[in-house]
Amino acid sequence: MIKKISLNISLVILGILVGYGLLEAMIRVSLPFMPRNVFNNQCRELRTLGQTSKSGVTPEAPYVAIIGDSYGAGQGDWFVDNHFRADTKYQATHVLHDETGKDVIALSRAGSGNYDGAAIYALNTYLYLKDMGFDIPAPESVIVYFYEGNDIRNNLQFVSRHFTPIFDRKELFDDDAFSRFESMMKKRHVQGNLPRTQDIFLAGNLISRYIEGLIYSSTRERTPPPSGKNYPAQISGKTVMLPDGLEGMLTKYSPEQITIAIRIFDKAIEQVAQFWPNARKGFVYIPAPITIYEITTEEAQESRIRSEHLEERLNEIAITHGFEPIRFSQDVRKLAHTSFVHGPTDWNHFNKTGYTLLGKTIAKFVKEK
Repeated sequence: MIKKISLNISLVILGILVGYGLLEAMIRVSLPFMPRNVFNNQCRELRTLGQTSKSGVTPEAPYVAIIGDSYGAGQGDWFVDNHFRADTKYQATHVLHDETGKDVIALSRAGSGNYDGAAIYALNTYLYLKDMGFDIPAPESVIVYFYEGNDIRNNLQFVSRHFTPIFDRKELFDDDAFSRFESMMKKRHVQGNLPRTQDIFLAGNLISRYIEGLIYSSTRERTPPPSGKNYPAQISGKTVMLPDGLEGMLTKYSPEQITIAIRIFDKAIEQVAQFWPNARKGFVYIPAPITIYEITTEEAQESRIRSEHLEERLNEIAITHGFEPIRFSQDVRKLAHTSFVHGPTDWNHFNKTGYTLLGKTIAKFVKEK
């Protein structure tokens, strides 16, 4: 009796495994022919193909690639207002697509710094998609973001996690040592492979992420945070108390920390320039909320001064690698004198007003010849 039960259980398990294997094989064979929205239920690399800032599944030349963090991915109130639906229009890439008529893809990962976002994630995703059989040409234009609000912190964390466990901190500024580090990063992370084992199961992802997305969009609620006490901003001639917890107080970083973060940015965009040598390259410095709005506290005013100096330094570095600075910070600060470009629920990312300005600013650059 026990043997019979065991045999039946084994046959059921075997049937499930065979059935799943056939489903997995079918999906892999048909993947290049699937509709765009299917890819939004896959890993973040494949979700690139689900983006709606292009006419089809794969971008058609000449197209634009956007590299950044959550700003490149499009987090913010425009996305919130669309109930977190990835098959809608909700960020600068969509504005850019509408303004230029060119396909646009965001090779961007929320939460990343400059090196792990640009030199690792963006390049590896491009290689992975090509290895999966998608005919993706090189982009005509590559736009790299630097977000003042957390890229400094993320770059410092990247050094602590990946560089200093192997090299001495002083070797960060030794070109030979950093070249060895870059070779290690390429061999480990930039071979067109998925970094997470669970993401290789396409059928499982298709089912589980679809259910997860339904639950998330139907239950996720965002409510505006209350007015804070630390950030009195002048908007349309009135004093408005912005919420506490805004990103971007540059006074908390030492000159040494800023220098380290700049070094990581420098080496990151160098890798991007070498990977796509023939692309036209642009660089956008995105100020943090604290330095966008006219906040009257002494610390915020000092952060604004440091922001302007930091942007100048990064623009100079970008130029050395063939990137053209795209002037955005002055325009967004001017707009913030009369309008909110963040919020009302997410105060660390642009809303529709902010992303529209960003998209139109980049569109002017793309249309220039």
